[in-house]
Amino acid sequence: MFTIHVVDGFIETLYLAEYKEKVLLIDSGCRSDVPRIEQVMKRRLKRPMSQLKLTVASHTHPDHAGGAHTLRSRHAVPVAAPEEINRWYAGFSGGIQHKIDTLLGYVVAKAMNYPFEWIWYKKQLTVDHPLKDGDRLPGFEDWQVIATPGHTAHDVVLYHAQSRTLYAADVILKVGNSFRPPFPVSMRPEMRRSIDKLRNLEVDHLLMAHGGVIKTDDFPAILDIMLKEIDKGVPPGLKRLKKLEGFSPVVRQYNKNK
Repeated sequence: MFTIHVVDGFIETLYLAEYKEKVLLIDSGCRSDVPRIEQVMKRRLKRPMSQLKLTVASHTHPDHAGGAHTLRSRHAVPVAAPEEINRWYAGFSGGIQHKIDTLLGYVVAKAMNYPFEWIWYKKQLTVDHPLKDGDRLPGFEDWQVIATPGHTAHDVVLYHAQSRTLYAADVILKVGNSFRPPFPVSMRPEMRRSIDKLRNLEVDHLLMAHGGVIKTDDFPAILDIMLKEIDKGVPPGLKRLKKLEGFSPVVRQYNKNK
């Protein structure tokens, strides 16, 4: 088994799963989170960075994929990510979306009164281990990959059946005392199906990139709340920003085919 270590990232929460002779980074955080990860490995876990055997990028946004680039180049940490992750920012329009999403990261940080940190990162990620729905993480086969499109076309979450632990990435958020879907929900029908897909899982421990760790004895009730929130649509305060989330070539093709 493993011990979960919580790392407070720049605009998200990161999780290190510590095993006897290896460590898994569950989502890589922002580029600026790499020094935090290095310090936790050294001071809290007392492990060399060479024991960080894998990092996951659940999707391509800056607070989930940004750190993977730096960890791979600085410490040769292999990267596991959805096999179609690089389609999201492909081409000219994808480049525009990448810039917008990175700038939105700064908007979130400013709204939370966080000091400035450099989070810019390359839009295309070098992936050592492409992930598909149902795969097991290489070297950490006790974790199962579950495809959960909706926020982007390629989001994944990670499930550990033995400990009944779900890492929900950006699929489930907790803001204050309320559970919320992410912004944006680019593909609402797919997001609803993704939420329903999780209903068959036995979950006692929920790890969220935005919301921290909670213990639950009624996971289906959380999913019901999520579905109701998704059906409400975009909150009024975010409707203007919604227009900024349609440049990805994947979203453009999706909207064209609807």
